[in-house]
Amino acid sequence: MQQLLSRLFTVVNRSSTFLNYHKKMASDTGKSDILKWANEKGEFIRKPSSFRNWITADGSSGFKAEAGRYHLYVSLACPWAHRTLIVRQLKGLEDVITFNVVDYHMGPNGWRFNPEVEGATPDTVNSFSMIREVYFKVDPDYTGRFTVPVLYDKVNGTIVNNESSEIIRMLNTEFNEFCATPEAKALDLYPTDLRDTINKLNEWIYP
Repeated sequence: MQQLLSRLFTVVNRSSTFLNYHKKMASDTGKSDILKWANEKGEFIRKPSSFRNWITADGSSGFKAEAGRYHLYVSLACPWAHRTLIVRQLKGLEDVITFNVVDYHMGPNGWRFNPEVEGATPDTVNSFSMIREVYFKVDPDYTGRFTVPVLYDKVNGTIVNNESSEIIRMLNTEFNEFCATPEAKALDLYPTDLRDTINKLNEWIYP
């Protein structure tokens, strides 16, 4: 458990710099386009995620858990994306699920890939410059928000899911065959006896 906590703190500490910079950019640039996602009180107005498919260990959902098949698109400025990276590490899936990091400053056209920014990466799967291109590849008529995290199927070239609460539950159970250690495989971050409490807390944190 100490090793798992150490990995968690590594992710959190590495991302703190990016979060602080993102907050500064938002205040320095005045009324950013991102505020269109907020109400008059500055509260973020969440819309339902558009892609809600599920990966299963046996493939019965149409998306089988496989090493090397799936990819995460994340932002280190997004706490909901953070938790997908945290669970990926806690479950020992670093060599199973790849990921790319967008620029932590979201511009008027959404998240972009900018490898010149420390901690950000290029899009190593599709070679796109913007997250929106991933969405349009999957659905040319897409009219929703271009959010992260995105769980992407590299084999079929499609988005599996863009709802972080569901992504972390898939990583928690469906990839146990590929966990790096027995300890990681045995780790259950959503135990049955605590689910009601977890759900209530999640509804408060993530309305």
